[in-house]
Amino acid sequence: MRKKVKLSLIENATARRKTFLKRKEGLLKKVNELVTLCDVKACAVIYSPYQSTPEVWPSREGVEEVMSKFMECSVGERTKNMVDQEGFVCQSIAQENEQLNKLHEENRNSQIQDFMFGCLEGKMDVRHLDGRDKGDLRSFIEKYLNVVTHKIEIITKNAAAPIDLNQNPNVEEHEDILSMENNHQEPVTARLAALTIADADVSAPNNTKTL
Repeated sequence: MRKKVKLSLIENATARRKTFLKRKEGLLKKVNELVTLCDVKACAVIYSPYQSTPEVWPSREGVEEVMSKFMECSVGERTKNMVDQEGFVCQSIAQENEQLNKLHEENRNSQIQDFMFGCLEGKMDVRHLDGRDKGDLRSFIEKYLNVVTHKIEIITKNAAAPIDLNQNPNVEEHEDILSMENNHQEPVTARLAALTIADADVSAPNNTKTL
């Protein structure tokens, strides 16, 4: 697996110069590939302490042509996708955080769904959950009930229509749900509804007075 590069200044001058030459060559190669493969206008201007004059690609005339076309755009168009290094890093962090939050939500929904079916099978006890978990479970069950009820209504009207619980992004498909609903003595929808009621009863304060 390729080692991740740490984005910080290379302290060693020799290693820094070597890295510059290697990456400069790679950068210009990528720009050339972009122009050739995608038929776009691009240029590169590189200032470095290792050369007295800036290095340009593909040529001085080529750079002037691209820059002239760029300056013809309005200020808004020129700056729309423009970022400096700090802005690029901030964008990358925001994207990673968004992906992380998405994974957390998926894992949370998966855990709640497993617990929900565990309760239906008598393997889990809702009384062991804390307030936040009970609230999340209740919300998930309500969403799941809405999806299942809607699908059952569709199948009732169109017996040949297949069911697809994946249409709701918050509820994953459970292969046994329809067979459980059709064949079990107590329908799954009723059992889920009862589970939410039991959850509410457990969460409610005890107002019974001792005689």
